[in-house]
Amino acid sequence: MKPALVLALSVALVAGLGACSSPPIRYYSLGPLAPPPAMPATTAAGASLVVGPVGMPATVDRLYLVRLQDGARAEVSESHRWAAPLKTELARRVAVELARRTPYVRAVAWPQASIAEPALTLPIDVQRFEAEGFERVTLEAVWTLRQAGRDVTSRRFVASEAVTEPGWDGLAAAHGRLVDALAADIAARLPAP
Repeated sequence: MKPALVLALSVALVAGLGACSSPPIRYYSLGPLAPPPAMPATTAAGASLVVGPVGMPATVDRLYLVRLQDGARAEVSESHRWAAPLKTELARRVAVELARRTPYVRAVAWPQASIAEPALTLPIDVQRFEAEGFERVTLEAVWTLRQAGRDVTSRRFVASEAVTEPGWDGLAAAHGRLVDALAADIAARLPAP
């Protein structure tokens, strides 16, 4: 074989292999936390609260980001993933927000909760957490506050959030803003410890 032909075939082979490589995987969290609201100084004493367990539909309970196209077709992005399971991130973020917004400074996320006998538990049943294209995200959830195994209060939360920055970054941020809205809804209805 002529050297020029071998070189041309080698270049074509390398170019073909490069075209077959998969895009880089990007990992997302629910975004940065908003600045904490002004709260009086508190100590770690007081009632404890465990957020979770969180139930979530199998369609979104995955590491891949999912968005709906045309109302029914789901697009699962293999190259855009949550940094942790979405229900774990949701519980963690709600716990952080409740600890920042309420006197329940000992709010922690289930299942890694270090509180053996919490004063209150807050299971959350996510019924819908859907991204509609790159336009909006909708969260529907039912949360229940329990004390000593007895329901104290329960509420349905439904909200939508526009994706302000089209693309996967904006989609992840809209998810985070909805979780913050859920935490604010819960915080406004928690009884005094």
